[in-house]
Amino acid sequence: MNTNRRKFRLTFATVTILLAFVAFFAISVADNWPGARLDMTSDKLFTMSPAAVDILKDLKVPVLVKLYITAGDKMPTELRTLERDVSEQMRNFEQVAEGMLEYTVHYPQNDEEMQTALGAKGIRPFQVQSIEKDEMGIKLIWSALTIAYKDKPEEVIPQLLPQRLAALEQDIIGPVYRLTRERTPKVAIFGPKKEVDQQTAMMYLQQGMQPPAPQEQFARIAELMGQGHYEAVPVALTAESPIPEDADCLIVMAMTPLNQRQVFEINRAMHGGMPVILAVQAHEYGYSPGQTGGWNISGQSLDTGLEPMLAQFGLTVSEDHFFDSAMETIDLPREVNIGGLRMQTREPVKVPIQISLNESQMEQDSALTNRIGSVFFLWGTPIEKDETILASHSLKATSLMTSSDNCWSEPWSDGPLLGDMLTPQGKNMLGAQTVAMLVEGQFPDTFAGSAVPAWPADAAPADETLDPLAAGPNTPTPVTPQPGRLFLVGGAKLFDDNILAAQQNALLLLNAVDYLAGSHELLAIRSKTLTQRVIKPVQANEKLAWRLFAVLLVPVGIAIFGFIRAGVRRRDAAAYRNQFSRPGSRR
Repeated sequence: MNTNRRKFRLTFATVTILLAFVAFFAISVADNWPGARLDMTSDKLFTMSPAAVDILKDLKVPVLVKLYITAGDKMPTELRTLERDVSEQMRNFEQVAEGMLEYTVHYPQNDEEMQTALGAKGIRPFQVQSIEKDEMGIKLIWSALTIAYKDKPEEVIPQLLPQRLAALEQDIIGPVYRLTRERTPKVAIFGPKKEVDQQTAMMYLQQGMQPPAPQEQFARIAELMGQGHYEAVPVALTAESPIPEDADCLIVMAMTPLNQRQVFEINRAMHGGMPVILAVQAHEYGYSPGQTGGWNISGQSLDTGLEPMLAQFGLTVSEDHFFDSAMETIDLPREVNIGGLRMQTREPVKVPIQISLNESQMEQDSALTNRIGSVFFLWGTPIEKDETILASHSLKATSLMTSSDNCWSEPWSDGPLLGDMLTPQGKNMLGAQTVAMLVEGQFPDTFAGSAVPAWPADAAPADETLDPLAAGPNTPTPVTPQPGRLFLVGGAKLFDDNILAAQQNALLLLNAVDYLAGSHELLAIRSKTLTQRVIKPVQANEKLAWRLFAVLLVPVGIAIFGFIRAGVRRRDAAAYRNQFSRPGSRR
């Protein structure tokens, strides 16, 4: 008995030691294998996009990526895995790039020479909140990335934190793509300045002063293009500032009247195949404080001069007042009198001309809009299309953004908006209306058969004739017709300097440029950025239905289930008793 027990113990110990050695060997070997990962996120944020794989595989010269970070043991608790998480993704990039992407980690915490070099690049330590045991404090940490390619200026991500890990592919592969492309795409931007209205100008002149100079409205678009690594070229659409022939995309913010020559130049670019983003504002509104509170809103129509050209394409930007129940709130300045002192305050204003569009109103099958969460569509109007005219030119129009179903319109009239216009009661709801569309195909020359319009006298060079048929700079060179793309938006106000940063308006414009200028790789990578989730508006009848479901239907359903279950149990119990009450049954 004792002998058998000793044999069992010896065998058990031997097998245990052998299994330990086998497990240690298996772990050592498996540690060098690429791990299998399952991406469970709805946006597939941690799965490398095919565009990113193609960009990394096409690298011909090594790209150097350096992570400058504080050592993990000196990091706050919530940041101690940051280096590991970044390095894990970077090793994946290295593997796909097959040696053309080199990744290194550096610790500048105690290296003064390295800190000085990083400071020259704009990289500096920053403060983060630290919670250690029962103490809360502030720590100064390093966490930055640089991307270098050949002799081009380094791309710098000055602050890398865990919340940016989901967008790390965009932060790394986007700059790699931009640094390695042979030519920077050029984007021509026409953004007219805001002229001083005649009444204000007369007031200044009556006081012996010159009216203020026109104000910039769309200066931030050029900044946005620079952030997207495009060459932004502002144009005035004049003889001295025309559309560059080598432009990869043209952006037109139509908020002022355009002369015939300017319309001709835009049409000529489209006829020649240049992609165009055309934002047409049919009217604008002014807000003034009411004498007894509230706000007076008045409208002014805008004749951009593009309407006849668009009509020949089969497109019309509505000029009616357009209202939508999905409203956005804006804060407006207001002077108030408190104790004899006039003070400036800001007052929230929410009216149905301040339209908010959410993710459900974006075309999900288009890379241009499928990851846009919300857009502030200020003072915009719908776009109508004539299928017959579009078909006659073989143009294809695709709706990309729509209003909500609860929208209505009123015939246009300059002047104040009446109170009953702003309420949906008694209105005929139009259903979802297209407010942005993509038009593709060969755009016709709407000036064919007519003379080339001359530049206005104040826009033409002094030594140039205005004869439209004369040879020379005034006569543009013919273009070869080529298919093109038009991103048409029923409003330009959503892209002006005050509104561009609202919601995802800037992302929409940058997506449109990427799509039209041919940088589809950037668009595919950017689309993996975490979508901004918004709470969709719920109507009163829907709220009532959900309230009844939660308060009434669920308890009633449980009660019915209980009654049915009790009846089944009683029936089974009766059958069981009957089985033993029959004659001859065993007790």
